[in-house]
Amino acid sequence: MGKMTVKFIGKAKITKQGQVTLPFEAREELKLDLNSEVYWYLIDDHLVVVKDLVSTEDLSAIVKGKKNKKRS
Repeated sequence: MGKMTVKFIGKAKITKQGQVTLPFEAREELKLDLNSEVYWYLIDDHLVVVKDLVSTEDLSAIVKGKKNKKRS
């Protein structure tokens, strides 16, 4: 895996119902459509949203930049 890319993608407000709208730029960048699902993880005090379900160990390795190859 190469250098991790960090990109600001936008902001969203939380509604009275606790809903958040994913910014257009994020939906476009991740190729998400109306039926797509996203997954939320809390890493320390950071909320991370991903388009594919991953294990917490794999996500932690990705965020720390240590994920070089998949496990067998």
